[in-house]
Amino acid sequence: MVKKRRQRPLPIPPRPRRRPWSREFRRQVAVITAFGLFLVVIFGFLGYALVFQPWYEEHVQRPGSEALQVGETTVDLDYFARRLRLLVAEYGLQEQPQQASLAVSLMVNSLESEELLRQRAPADLGVSVTPEEIELGIGDRLGLTQSAPDAFAAALEQELKRSDLSEEEYRQMIETDLLSRKVQEVFSLSVPETTEQVRMRQILVGTEDEARSVLERLDAGEDFGDLARELSLDSATKEEGGERGWLGGATEDEGRERGWLARDELNLSYAVKVFDLEVGTLSQPIPAPGGYFLFEVEEKEAKREVTPEQQSRMSSSYFSLWLNEQRTLFAVPELQPLLLDADKLQWAVDKAFG
Repeated sequence: MVKKRRQRPLPIPPRPRRRPWSREFRRQVAVITAFGLFLVVIFGFLGYALVFQPWYEEHVQRPGSEALQVGETTVDLDYFARRLRLLVAEYGLQEQPQQASLAVSLMVNSLESEELLRQRAPADLGVSVTPEEIELGIGDRLGLTQSAPDAFAAALEQELKRSDLSEEEYRQMIETDLLSRKVQEVFSLSVPETTEQVRMRQILVGTEDEARSVLERLDAGEDFGDLARELSLDSATKEEGGERGWLGGATEDEGRERGWLARDELNLSYAVKVFDLEVGTLSQPIPAPGGYFLFEVEEKEAKREVTPEQQSRMSSSYFSLWLNEQRTLFAVPELQPLLLDADKLQWAVDKAFG
């Protein structure tokens, strides 16, 4: 038997040796890589500048920026805008953007007062609001009670959506409303039963020269009421011949009876000058916002009974004085950050008026 010869395996060719990259080739790769990274960085910056940064500023940075500062409390721009939108809706100003300046001024004053009440009423006046009172206050506003918990919760959720406030923000708003009522009650206890009162008339004109011209005409014998109807810029008293405190629509006797004013119902800068006047005498021109006043005292009584309407006005006056004291104590700025930044102000107005 013949043996088959085993064939030799085919030789495996040696693996070709990889040629090392040349210095020039490595330089080209490095340049291309660096250029690619440069393009990534450039497009990254462009994307940030054109897309992300505007979005971040509009939706994060600006809403969270400072609008008001009261003591150690900062009110951010987003909260201010949402509260401003509520005020605009409450007064039906959505279609009246020309009233934006007035609405902003009212909202600034309101939020400052709320913060001062929260910070100072408990410490300075011993007035506070319990969680139970807040719940009752919410129920009063919703027209529901906690005895119907499901309906209460549903109505509260709907109210939060309508107001665009968080539950904590909504409860704080109710708390300050209740604090305001309690503080008003505290100051109403300080109103005396009787006090010095006057019946007076006033004329408001634009300049001191105009006021002195009116004085000359009065000294010459012209009637105060006629000149008030002709010249006064004060729309509240003009048609009543300058009578301060006159109740519109009342008869002459009723109007005269209700036209008495206590010292604490008048602006402090006017009260001293008015109550120093003798009956039938005229004041000198007195500077006022919008011009100059002339006052005439028609009657005066040292002890006259305070009416319920006067009690309400006087307690409101005491309340305002207390708030102004707190503003001074806490150095609340006359011009808040919102009012010093036109972009912030416009952002808030746009959000509120849509």
